[in-house]
Amino acid sequence: MAPVIFRSEGHALGVSPAVREDVERTVAAFRRVVRGLCGVMLVHWADISHGKVKCASIEDLFHKTAQRPQVQYPELGRMFGKMPSYLRRAAIEQAHGAVSSFLSNWNNFLDGQIGGRDREEGARPPRLGLNNVYPSLYGGNMILYGTGMRTVQIKLLGADGQWRFSEPLRVKGRFVRVQPKAAKLDQSPSLIVRGAKVVLSCPVALRPRNYVTNTDFVHGKHRICSVDVGINTAATAAIVDSTGTVIARTFLTCGRHNDQRDALASVIAAKHRQSGPHVRGQKHCSAIHRRIEGLSLDAARTLASRLAAFAAQHGAKAFAVEDLKGWKPKGPSKQQRKRFHRFQHRALIQALALKAQEMGLRVLEVYARGTSRWAYDGSGKVIRSKRNAQLATFASGKKYNADLNGALNIAARGLAMLLWLKPKEMQGAATGKSSGAVERMPLVLADIWAHARLLRGASNRQVSSDGHQGRGMSPDVDAPNTAPLGA
Repeated sequence: MAPVIFRSEGHALGVSPAVREDVERTVAAFRRVVRGLCGVMLVHWADISHGKVKCASIEDLFHKTAQRPQVQYPELGRMFGKMPSYLRRAAIEQAHGAVSSFLSNWNNFLDGQIGGRDREEGARPPRLGLNNVYPSLYGGNMILYGTGMRTVQIKLLGADGQWRFSEPLRVKGRFVRVQPKAAKLDQSPSLIVRGAKVVLSCPVALRPRNYVTNTDFVHGKHRICSVDVGINTAATAAIVDSTGTVIARTFLTCGRHNDQRDALASVIAAKHRQSGPHVRGQKHCSAIHRRIEGLSLDAARTLASRLAAFAAQHGAKAFAVEDLKGWKPKGPSKQQRKRFHRFQHRALIQALALKAQEMGLRVLEVYARGTSRWAYDGSGKVIRSKRNAQLATFASGKKYNADLNGALNIAARGLAMLLWLKPKEMQGAATGKSSGAVERMPLVLADIWAHARLLRGASNRQVSSDGHQGRGMSPDVDAPNTAPLGA
C-alpha cells in the first residue's frame, strides 16, 4: 500500500476591509506570542526536548490554572490574553518547530555545513525565522464550515481585544484535492495573509496509486512520457509506449514569464549603468531579483502541471527526463547566455517529481549525452541548422524538430531502464590509426523498435510451435530481459 502524502491547496477568501483588519490583527498577535514562546523554549530546551508531552510541559511555564496559580513566566500568559486554547497550543507547536529547526541549523553551521554543503568563509549564520508562521485553525474551535465548504467562519481578534467568529466568508476557487462532500477538512487549515489576499491553506492527505514496476512494463503495453527541457521551447513532451510507438507529443512554452523576466532584467541593467561597476558581495536590486526568482518558480510549477495533465490524459505510467545535475551551460553570445540563464531544469524536475508522486508515476533520470545529437530513427548524427536552432537534418535528408528528436531518444532510454535492456553499442566508421577514437551511437528509439520486432518474432515462433494462440510470450521474455539489443 502506498504511503500517505500531504499536499496543500490554497483558496482565497472574500473579506471586507473590516474583516481584513481583524485577520491582520490575529496573525500579528499569533506571531507575537510565538516569538515570546521561542525565547522561553531556548532557555528550557534541555528539559523540553527530552520530555514526551512537550505542549503540556511548556504550558506549565506560563499558563495559570486553579491547580497551578503560580507560574514562572506570568508575563507570557498575559501576552496570550484570552486567546482560544486550541490556538494557544498551535502557537506552542509552531514555536517548538521553529526552535528545533534553528538549533539543528546552528549545529550544522558550527560543524561547517549549510544546507548539506560546506560552509563558505564569511557565510551568514542561521536565524530564527518567523516570517512564515501563520495560525492553524482547528475545526469547531477556530473555524466553522458552511454548506459545501463554500463559506467559512473564522474566530478572529477584534479591535476590542475579544475573540469572536467572523461573518461567513466566501471560499473562492475550484476544489481540486479538497472534497467538499466531506463537509469539513480532515486536517487543520492555516490562515495566510499574502499581499492583498487572505488565503485559507488547506492541507489534504492523499494515498497515491502504486507505481508500475519493471515487470509490468515487460509483460504489459504501458506508456511513458518523456520530457526534453529546452531553450527555444520550454519543454517538449512525447508519449511513447513500450513498443516504441509515438502516441502523442506537445510543445510547451512560458512566453509570459520570459517577457516579464526580460523586462525586469532590463531594469536591472539600467540600474547597473547608473550605479557603475558592481562590487562583489554587495546587494544590488535584490527585490527585483526576488521577483525574477518568483517568476521562474511559477514558470516551473506551471509547466509541471501541464506536463502532468498531458501524461494523465494519455495514460502514461512514468516520466523520463534528462539527468543534468551539476550541468553548467555556456553560450557564445550574450543573447544565448541570457536564454541559458532561464533554463529552469532542476526547478521543473523537482516540481514534476512532486506531481508524479501524487499521481503514482515514476520519474526516471536518464543519461543526457547524445539525445539531441543522434537521430531517433538510427540513421546517425543530425546536422543542426545555424539559422534555426529548432531544426535538425537527418542523414537521409529528412528535417525534424530537434527538441522532439531529443524527447523521443529520452523516451527510448527510459524504456530501456524499464524493460531491463542493455543496448549493444553500434560502432561507427573509423579508418586508419589517425582517425581517433571510434565513435559509438548511443541508444535511440530505433533500438526499441528492433527489440519489439525481436519479441514479436519470438512470439510468432512460439505460436507456430504450439499450434494455437494464447502462449504469447517466449521463455526469454518471461524473465527480465538482459540480452543486448541486436544480439
